[in-house]
Amino acid sequence: MKRILLTTIILILPMLAFGQLKVGIMNPDEVLDALPETAQVEADIQRFIEQQQNSYQDRYQSWIDELTEFSERVEAGQISGQEQERKELELIEAQEELTNLQERIQRRIQQRQNELFSPLLNRVEQAMAAVSEEMGLEFVINKTASTGDPIVYYSSQRGVDITERVIELLTQN
Repeated sequence: MKRILLTTIILILPMLAFGQLKVGIMNPDEVLDALPETAQVEADIQRFIEQQQNSYQDRYQSWIDELTEFSERVEAGQISGQEQERKELELIEAQEELTNLQERIQRRIQQRQNELFSPLLNRVEQAMAAVSEEMGLEFVINKTASTGDPIVYYSSQRGVDITERVIELLTQN
């Protein structure tokens, strides 16, 4: 933390020597929340997640049913040793396939989120650049990280918050 602060001070001090540095701050989450399209994108993602979970749940339930039936037959003594070994291997392979399916589903969900949010993020970036140019800002700093932790640990009240202006530009149609 101290190293980051020191590096930041070293980079900014020379700029301050040549004139006042104009820095704006923006909360990108607030901007995204203000866009009407965000709710639709989030709903689409949620539907996609539910579809993927239902697909996985169906396969998982089928595997559980097969495992339960196998266990009952073993307990009842209805399966020979050789058949039991073969079926155990099949069930282990099916379990590995379920694990692989779960990983593929997680990748699909991430990919779908990226596909749907990219156009919105591009619009926000373009609006931020336009507002920054309009206001003569040299830098715009993210007000908070996606985890809620601030990226800048100290900011004077003199900072120019362009969040509302970016929202205005994006929603003025």
